[in-house]
Amino acid sequence: MAALLLMSARMAHAQPTPEEPRAASTQAPDDARASGPGGAPLPFLPEEPGDRLRPGLFLGDEFRYGNMMLPLRVLSDLAAIPAGMALWEPHDWGAFSLVTLATGALMLPLGHPLDAHIQNAIHRALGPEHFKIWTPVGDAIIHTALWAPLVGFLAWGLANDDRGPVQLFSLTVEAFAVTQAFHLTFKLLLGREGPMDGQGLGRIFGPSRSLDLFPAGTPSGHVSSLYAMMGVVTAWLDNMPLTLALHAFGLLFAATIVMDDYHFLSDVIWGGAMGYAIGQWVVKHRASKGGVSAKGGPLFMVMPMVTPRGGGVSAGFRF
Repeated sequence: MAALLLMSARMAHAQPTPEEPRAASTQAPDDARASGPGGAPLPFLPEEPGDRLRPGLFLGDEFRYGNMMLPLRVLSDLAAIPAGMALWEPHDWGAFSLVTLATGALMLPLGHPLDAHIQNAIHRALGPEHFKIWTPVGDAIIHTALWAPLVGFLAWGLANDDRGPVQLFSLTVEAFAVTQAFHLTFKLLLGREGPMDGQGLGRIFGPSRSLDLFPAGTPSGHVSSLYAMMGVVTAWLDNMPLTLALHAFGLLFAATIVMDDYHFLSDVIWGGAMGYAIGQWVVKHRASKGGVSAKGGPLFMVMPMVTPRGGGVSAGFRF
């Protein structure tokens, strides 16, 4: 699974970086072009469309942090990410195909998929009464632990007027929201049983049964959310020891999801690869250049507030 996740991260970099503005044109004026023998002007070759990279759909500096509000960035991401598939290179399609084939192989045959055989083997190995991490209480504790450091970074950034942690938090929320939108779309369209539904065969019913089966289904929302956050943090900090540690934690996280019958193995592979690629994509295409906000002004403000019945103060922060 680790290899699939690392390969899927390359898909985040498939779209061209927006063109940098040039200080001045490098083309000579019409009366100063190079000359051939006898002073005759050489023919001018027009620039081909492919000579310079252009931003794709909803890409460019105007869509980056500091230039566009978070909700609008999320909406633009929902269109820009699928549209960017048209710009993928062979290695991007290779990574996508590997993840798709691995996921599809685990979901087949439809009557009794490999997913179900793996799940049955886990049941036999662990026994019916094994300790489970993923309970309603455990779920709440784990998600609180995941978000607490990021909220701490946000608070520290606001208190010290440091835009770096604030931007990291904003990009993480963006990747999380986009991942939720995609994962819910696929899950509701597939309408697939989870390990605890029916006979545990992972049957696919389509949209007609998806709401009855929810939150079970493919892909895993837990794993896709975690890996979206990891994708942002690893791309933002670019620290190899931290990246390796986070991937080790992510694999353990995904393994417990399968062992505790929350999801099939195919669910976590799909969710992890998708979430990680989205997180990396968000940092590449939505982070402000240089890692700082493109707009000035304070991050946290307290200001007077006037209402029809009186007055007071209001507080707010920008990200």
